[in-house]
Amino acid sequence: MATPRTAELSPDQLEDFRQEATEQFQRSEQLLIELEHAPDDDERLRNLFRQVHTLKGNLGIVGLGALIPLPQALEDVLDRLRQKQLDFDSLLGDILLLSLDHLKELLEQAHGGPAARLSHEQVDALGQALSALAAAPRERQTSVRRALLEQLDPSTSLPAPATTDDLPAAELAKRHGLALDADLLFFLELMQASERRSHYWQGRGMRLLDLALTINRLGGNPETPTQLAAAVCLHDLGMAFLPLAILHKKSRLTDEERRQMQSHTSVAHEMLKPMPDWMSAAQITLQHHEHADGSGYPKGLKEGEIRPGALILNIVDTFDARTHERAHQTLSKRPLLRAILEINGLAGSQFSAHWVDIFNRTLQQEPELGHR
Repeated sequence: MATPRTAELSPDQLEDFRQEATEQFQRSEQLLIELEHAPDDDERLRNLFRQVHTLKGNLGIVGLGALIPLPQALEDVLDRLRQKQLDFDSLLGDILLLSLDHLKELLEQAHGGPAARLSHEQVDALGQALSALAAAPRERQTSVRRALLEQLDPSTSLPAPATTDDLPAAELAKRHGLALDADLLFFLELMQASERRSHYWQGRGMRLLDLALTINRLGGNPETPTQLAAAVCLHDLGMAFLPLAILHKKSRLTDEERRQMQSHTSVAHEMLKPMPDWMSAAQITLQHHEHADGSGYPKGLKEGEIRPGALILNIVDTFDARTHERAHQTLSKRPLLRAILEINGLAGSQFSAHWVDIFNRTLQQEPELGHR
């Protein structure tokens, strides 16, 4: 691709184009920032699409048609957002902002300004990557977005998402002294199968297992590690049988939807009841939403009546929800420090103060457990 140059236009025409392009970039950037706080705002999304579409059209008018594939690829992504086939999140916002920044540099270069950071081949590759992102299935969106963001800005440092490949079951078992018998292997398989039900869940089971078992160990192993591991694997299995419309709902749940959500604690409990070797795990799954002050469900138990494993699981489950995307909790997602402060602020009410202290000590001694 030859270096794009503006067409033979009058100085006034070129200045009008430059001023309009500057306004379009500024407005687009502002809309992207606003969408961070209101990702479901259809009017802002339509306005952003119009800004990019107009900019693309103007490129052809001034003889910069060679640059059109990049805003066209941006349009592809925005169109998928408008059709609700993609979800807007901070990763995607950063990708679109950086792509606009590169397009701005290319325009300045075409006007005789400094050389853009991207070569012509890299511009083509960026357009293709954006189009691939637009077409990627939901279950691959996070990995595609992370890879593209790191391509756009190599200085970006994103914690690698935990997967079963990062911490395989055999390694985790050795780390925590677990005996991987036929039952526990089966529970692990059920956990991994249920994670495929929603892209928000992928990888979280191993994160929860590692953190919960470490807290239990530092707290003196009041729960047998295999019982706690079984409970972690199965505690949310009932959620996998709920409609995706509820699992992926971003607005507030109705009373009936909340009742359906809360019924999941009994599913794993009922499944484990016929297996006498796993009665402790069954109790943990039933109690993992009970609160230290008695305000939880399903029975309103207080701390002294709740198994230690359930008190631990309540903390790690909430911590993971606050530090990773979940559909019905996306708007309450917290950075790591904020999530830790939130957990501590609820010590003695939702959470056991004793186990919050051990949770804090765990993250101090093994901080990598909080960055997966």
